[in-house]
Amino acid sequence: MSSMAEWIDLGNPFPRLVPNCYTPISWPKRNVIQLPLTITAEERQESVINILLRRRTRRQFSNLSMEALGSLLWVCCHTQELGSDHLGFPLSRRPSPSGGAIHPVHLLVLLPQENCWYRYDPKEHALHETPSKLDATIVRSSMQTIVAAPSATLFILAAEPEMTAAKYEASASLVWRDAGVILGILAIAAEALDLSFCPLGVTGEPWVSQLLEQPGLFGVGCAFVGATPSS
Repeated sequence: MSSMAEWIDLGNPFPRLVPNCYTPISWPKRNVIQLPLTITAEERQESVINILLRRRTRRQFSNLSMEALGSLLWVCCHTQELGSDHLGFPLSRRPSPSGGAIHPVHLLVLLPQENCWYRYDPKEHALHETPSKLDATIVRSSMQTIVAAPSATLFILAAEPEMTAAKYEASASLVWRDAGVILGILAIAAEALDLSFCPLGVTGEPWVSQLLEQPGLFGVGCAFVGATPSS
């Protein structure tokens, strides 16, 4: 069997003549951790060309400070501007591009040595603790079989594909491309901030779809991030 026989054609997305109105998932939350922002003048001025030329996947991790986590998420994911809400939710402008400015991919965060789920809120620049019956330690242990990184923070990308489907027919490939863009930008920003970053080859399923009692959430990527251990 040729490799082409295994290719899944997701079709070509195109805007709906009449957009749907979609009510997005209502996220439960408990504690809120407001993230700091400490980006140095040197980090702001460094050429992206130099960062790209030296970027490498790093698989050795130390514990990540909240200051470093806050800087990374601010650079990559925070909401800079809100737009129209004609789809049932506001479009937004963020550092990472998204098809239709929809941003259907949520960032879940598992901190090392903690057994709870957090979701990054891009408008508040904060971590929202997300109550769930899904045991976070099971997910973290499974990821450790891919890369042994007990001190790393785990990012899981959770897509809400109906958000993109509200505007586009054949929208699935747009969601996957959004996820890839986020992982790429996280990798570049992590290098700029002198952090270790390693994308993982798994999607986060079947766990992401079990996270909430509400349906419609699916895993589209994972990564480890942490401080770079000193030599």
